[in-house]
Amino acid sequence: MTETTKPQTPLMQQYWSIKSAHPDKVLFFRMGDFYEMFFEDAVTAAPVIGIALTSRNKKAADETPMCGLPHHAVAGPINKLLAKGFKVALCDQIEDPKLAKGIVKRAVTRILTPGMVYDYNTLNPQQSNYLGCYEEGALSCVEPSTGDCLFFRSLSAEECLRMMEILGVVELVLPNKPDPEPGSDRAPEQTLPSFKGTRSFHSSLQSSLQNTALITAPEFSKTKDALPRSAHRLLSYLEAISKPEVLAMLRPFRELQSQGRMELSSQTLRHLEIFKTFSGEEEGGFFAAIDRTKTSSGSRRLRQKIAFPLIDEASIQAQLNELSDWMKDSFLLTETRAELGRLGDLERRLTRIGQTQSSARDLLLLAEGIDKGLDVLRAAKVKEKDPEASLALTALADELKKHIVEDPPLAITQGGMIRKGITESLDEQIDLSSNGQEILQQMEAREREATGISSLKIRFNGVFGYYIEVTNSHLAKVPDRFMRKQTLAGAERFSTPELVELEQKILSAQARRSEIELQIFQDLKKLVLDSSQLILGLALDCSELDVQTSLAYLALERSYVRPNFRNDRGLSLKAARHPVVEQKVQQFIPNDIELGSGDCLLLTGPNMAGKSTLMRQVALIQIMAQMGSYVPCTSAKLPLCEQIFTRIGASDNLAQGLSTFMVEMTETAEMIKNAGPKALLILDEVGRGTSTYDGLSLAQALLEHFLKTKVSSIFFATHYHELTKLSDQFSQIKNAHMSVIERKNEIQFLHTLKAGPAQKSYGIQVARLAGVPKPVIDRANEILRGLETAGPKQLSIFDPVEENPAPTMGPTFSPEMQLALKAIKEFELERTTPLDAMMKIREWQKALD
Repeated sequence: MTETTKPQTPLMQQYWSIKSAHPDKVLFFRMGDFYEMFFEDAVTAAPVIGIALTSRNKKAADETPMCGLPHHAVAGPINKLLAKGFKVALCDQIEDPKLAKGIVKRAVTRILTPGMVYDYNTLNPQQSNYLGCYEEGALSCVEPSTGDCLFFRSLSAEECLRMMEILGVVELVLPNKPDPEPGSDRAPEQTLPSFKGTRSFHSSLQSSLQNTALITAPEFSKTKDALPRSAHRLLSYLEAISKPEVLAMLRPFRELQSQGRMELSSQTLRHLEIFKTFSGEEEGGFFAAIDRTKTSSGSRRLRQKIAFPLIDEASIQAQLNELSDWMKDSFLLTETRAELGRLGDLERRLTRIGQTQSSARDLLLLAEGIDKGLDVLRAAKVKEKDPEASLALTALADELKKHIVEDPPLAITQGGMIRKGITESLDEQIDLSSNGQEILQQMEAREREATGISSLKIRFNGVFGYYIEVTNSHLAKVPDRFMRKQTLAGAERFSTPELVELEQKILSAQARRSEIELQIFQDLKKLVLDSSQLILGLALDCSELDVQTSLAYLALERSYVRPNFRNDRGLSLKAARHPVVEQKVQQFIPNDIELGSGDCLLLTGPNMAGKSTLMRQVALIQIMAQMGSYVPCTSAKLPLCEQIFTRIGASDNLAQGLSTFMVEMTETAEMIKNAGPKALLILDEVGRGTSTYDGLSLAQALLEHFLKTKVSSIFFATHYHELTKLSDQFSQIKNAHMSVIERKNEIQFLHTLKAGPAQKSYGIQVARLAGVPKPVIDRANEILRGLETAGPKQLSIFDPVEENPAPTMGPTFSPEMQLALKAIKEFELERTTPLDAMMKIREWQKALD
């Protein structure tokens, strides 16, 4: 922030007095119909928003960088700044410029952060927009646009990051603590960074938090209740930056038990393309494929069910029973979904009313939403939880509709939004202002007749008030009693004593009318805010109903079946299908998949044969079953899994300097560290990112490890055919392959699962299908025939390491060799310069010559 030391105009003095209180925010400074930004704010904001950077006082030495926007077009630009992690302060004119004596009074009326957007209508309707706070092992989250509040206890920093990614936390509020001294012990929750500056944070978490704004919150006085400290800090932060209306529309905090939900790591969500495809598109992902909800709130609710599948069978069965009931009455299901389609987003309609730019139209839309919400619950024959709440909501909707006209204006300061018959004082002002319009029309007609100017018009604008407009072609007919008011290019504007007197009467009535209507509007808003918890309860019931009916409709549409759960940890799927792929292809080939408790399905065969699709569909079916959905099979018997881990593909993480193989091993290490006995593991081509010997060795070692830790179910796809021999040592391994037909060096993929290992890799045939030129294919076949004729040494499976191997005799070395080995072992490399190390190696070489 750079404040000039030269004498300032009164306007710039006012600007700096406000800007100095908000140095960390981009200040939108209202000047008439525009918001202006100055100095560093302008330099920062202009390229982000995509507008031209200009300046004031261009010829002066103290040239001031600036940029500006019309006040009615700031939503998009503000959202761009928030998306980049900036904070914004809106500074408005808080008095009528006509009544101002000197500089118009201005003040910051709103502070915006990534979690407190300018206009909730600009948010993705299917996604939440949470603020989060992590402290003392607890993560608390608030979604101001829907009122949702939740928290988790006893989370490590690693678990916190996973929850943030699943929920979609866009802003993280941090305790304003200094970093610990280097080398000091720090609790797990303190590994999250302390916020310093606008956009800096701990480098080790940069990748995970690169799209999350980090904000510090002040200390607060914590009351004694069950909420964690992070929830209080978050509420304190919201209280400091928002209006009381925002806090009034928050639901009570609910605790989510991460231990009572299936653990889906962030990499699993990416590998299975749960919410987005590998290319980052929502279309084509699992969520988009199964989402049949009719409301935005229902869609957001479905997201949470997918992200946090249940592990309690009783809870799952209860949800499956509800789906079963809906599927038995297809007529009621169709009618209910039609009603839900007319409901709209009740949650965000409510929270928008708490925003500064809310209008009478928002109140009317909310009333309509309440009526439709109550209607849809009645039509669906949902048992009322609280009949008194329904009566109160009906009364509220009736009150709103009683007060507001059918088509209210967007502006709330110019009147015309409240019906007649509400109060006598308002009716009186409405009559005056309405009669004034009739009198103006009569005056216009009289002046046309008296002057002979047929095009004469009486009009109004906010600068000049009422005026008579005469085109230049009729100026000769203007009488002397007309007083010139303004000259235009093609016309002149005039006034008369009679028009001035009438203007005072009309404007007085309109001003009083606007004042009364604005007060009634504010009273109606307060009435809504006082009922916000009832409205949010109705919205929650409707979103739950939407999820239930959408899953029931999906099951009927796609011929899904109700899953059953086994106690022996085995898995049996009949005619299983991939819920996404089957909607994209003309004919999907289903497969029967059988796996005993603790078994491993070892899949071999060529690329494009369907190995990855089969493994992914097993994981997706498991998730669907435990979120309380029917599944794409003709019969499904599944274990209850507490975790799903995947290692599927890899892309270079150049931002962190990680190679493809490093990403693969890092994710595999996390799997080894965290996978429990009730986990489902999906591993696809582990070890392919390094040399053949290294890759085979790693793949075998990993497979042996997981078999010995007795993980619930393992699906392991590989190109290392040598691994199939492990079935001789491990009875849990079930070799299988995706069948292929080969005729005259041409292959056809059948996408059918068959028992036993694949006989060939068909790599050259796949290359031909992929379009590799014929000369290259012919040369590859020539080389292959040569290798087969020469009989190259084949890789063979390594014997599994015994748990307690018998001692073996080590190799025998000469005394000189033993001395050299001892010296190498004891050599302190870390304390030696490169030159000294080279000299030492040279010395050892001479000793061994």
